[in-house]
Parts: sequence; C-alpha cells; structure tokens
Amino acid sequence: MMSTQRILVSLIFLALGTCATAQRVWKPQIEYSGTTFFDGWSFFTDPDPSNGLVRYRDGDTAFAKGLAFWTQDGTPGIQADGWTTLNPGELRDSIRLHSKALFNGGLFIADFALMPWGCGIWPSFWTLGYGAVWPTLGEIDIVEGVQDRTNNECCSHSTPGCFTNTAPGMYSGITGNVDCDSTNGKTGCGILSTSNVTYGEPFNLNGGGVFAMIWDERGIRMWEFDRRNIPADISNNAPTPGSWGMPMAAYDVSTCDINKYFKDNQLVLTVNLCGDWAGGTYSQTAHCPGTCAEQVANPANLKNTIFLINSIKVYQLAGPDEIPPPVANIRDASKNAQGMGGGRVSSNETSVGQASAVDKGRGGGRGGAGGGGGGSNNAMAVNTPCNGLLLAGVVCLVTVFCT
Repeated sequence: MMSTQRILVSLIFLALGTCATAQRVWKPQIEYSGTTFFDGWSFFTDPDPSNGLVRYRDGDTAFAKGLAFWTQDGTPGIQADGWTTLNPGELRDSIRLHSKALFNGGLFIADFALMPWGCGIWPSFWTLGYGAVWPTLGEIDIVEGVQDRTNNECCSHSTPGCFTNTAPGMYSGITGNVDCDSTNGKTGCGILSTSNVTYGEPFNLNGGGVFAMIWDERGIRMWEFDRRNIPADISNNAPTPGSWGMPMAAYDVSTCDINKYFKDNQLVLTVNLCGDWAGGTYSQTAHCPGTCAEQVANPANLKNTIFLINSIKVYQLAGPDEIPPPVANIRDASKNAQGMGGGRVSSNETSVGQASAVDKGRGGGRGGAGGGGGGSNNAMAVNTPCNGLLLAGVVCLVTVFCT
C-alpha cells in the first residue's frame, strides 16, 4: 500500500504539473486605439486638482487646437500647448482624459509610442476612484514621472490601513515609504523602477514600450517592457502574465485589502505642468533653469509634451474567477475631480537617496511606499484555503503556484 507521504508527494507533483497548463485565461474586454480611441474617454475640464499650470480643454477645443489628434498613420495622441508664449504663472492649455468605464479589477496593458518629458513636465497614466472624496476609492499610478527622469515610478494611494509587503522576491523596484495612506497630506506608496529606459527621453529613443498591471483578488502587480522586449503573448493579444517574471511593483493582499481600498476606478491619462510634484521638486533638479513657472511659460522649452498611444487594452479573467465587467458610459466621466493627478510631494522624502542613485542625479525620488505583492512567479501563500488536510493542501498548492 502506498504510504501517505508518497501520496502527498505524488499529488504535489500533480498539482504543479497541472499549473503548467492551468494558466489563468484573460479575455479581451475593452480596447482603446486607432480612430475610435477618443470615443471611450471624456475630456476633464475642471481646474487641476494638483495645482498644475494647465487649463484642461474640452474635446471640441482640444481637436480644434491640435491638443488631441491622430498622426498620419492613425495613432492617437494628446499634448500640452507647445507653441503659445505666456507670462510666468499663466495657465497653458493641456489635456486630461477620463475613461467612460469604471473598473474593479482586470489586466491593463498600455502601449505608448511616445511620452512627454522635460523640466516642469509631469505626464501620467493612472486609475482613479469615481464618485467619492479622494482617496476613498483609491488611486493607482501606472506610469508617472517629472522633469527628465529616466525611471518610471508606480504608486498607490488609499485611506489608512493599506501597507506594503516588503518580503524579498515580491518585486524588483526600489521601495519608498511603506504606508499607502494618502490622507492629510501623506504621499502614498511609490515603487521606483530600476530600469533607466522606462520613462522620458530614453523610453522614447527606444521606440516606447508597454506597461502592464494586474488588479485582482491577490493584489496589484505591475510590469514594464521596452519595445525590444515585449513578450510575444502581449503582441499576440493572448497575455500570460505567469511567463513575465517578477513584477517591477506590487501591492499584496496580505498587507492591503485590495477590495476594500480600491473600487470603481477610471483610467486617466494626462499631461500636467509644474503642480505639486513637478513644481514642488523643480528646485531640486540642478540643471532645470529658473523657476518652473518661467520654464513652462516659454514654448521653446515644451518640445516634448506629446503622448502617442498605440493602444490601451483591458482584459478580464475568463471562467469562475471572472471579474465583473466595467460599468460603461458614465453620464459625465469628466467631472471626477478628486484625484491628485499622481502623488503629492512629501516634505520628508525617504527615497530621495535611492532615487537619485537610480536616476543618476536626475531629480529626487518621491517619498512613496513600495507595496509588495507576488507576481506570477512569486505568488506567496496569502489568504489561501490551506487547512492541513491532504486534499486541501493540493488545492492550496494550485492556488499558490498557478496564475
């Protein structure tokens, strides 16, 4: 008779073998691209919540002025006005887009051909809770930076109680603060990429790239790929995150109840100028001349304010793990003015030293808390139904190792 130990070992290997073919299946939900790109977005027109020197324009004005456009090959783009001379402190026309759909999870893959960068410039792609005082429903910054940094920074913002899990192997980025609380002037939890081709000029010179985020019951995990290293499964519209390796950033359910702190989020894409982060850290960037207001008043300094978007695709889990579909066509998605447009600058930036080492002196890092969380190859035994029984143990192994 086979011993209990041998049965356990056999079942463990069966479970692990099953994982090789039991990848979670992500099915296409929404795609924003090409000539229909702008159909899925509203143009935000309220004053900038993060005090930027921008005037966000409505759709008709944006297209009339060339702030929203398509290239000759049909690639959609947005930009800040880079041709009008202003007095320092005057507001410059720009664009902030809010998706008409709300999301409570999914796989989000953004392919950018070009992104803004430069002294005083603050582009970002992020998610923002809709219909509540910020940050009650959370904010997730997927792509963000200021000045001419070269390393992307991810960040999450929540009400009190969401923290990072900094266990080794959770993610590859540089951790800032460990508290995602963004109330009362706190800055949220940022994780800085160790790759210096994930933001700004180097990103553009490499032909752009892809940023991916999973938001599910296990937490939030983010990856980034330059143009030459985009996985074939992404290019083939059949993403398998389990093959992507360790995420750059992660916020794990073991230390942050994702379903509690992040709900009903819109996608947001914006080109901001100065404001709380780019303006607040401007003087710390030695090679940026004068003041931020002076810099962005001169159009000669704004030759790189363009976002070119190949596509933004949203996938949802198929089968029993399926995430509820997004709520589409918000009556007026453009009126969600709660978000701070990415993080706010902290007066005690704990990650400045680390950031400057990565950025080779190109601007200080924002104090943020890096959240830990298992990527597909690092899924820890978090909140799994393991109870010591043989069969339950196998179920637990499948839960832990399959993605």
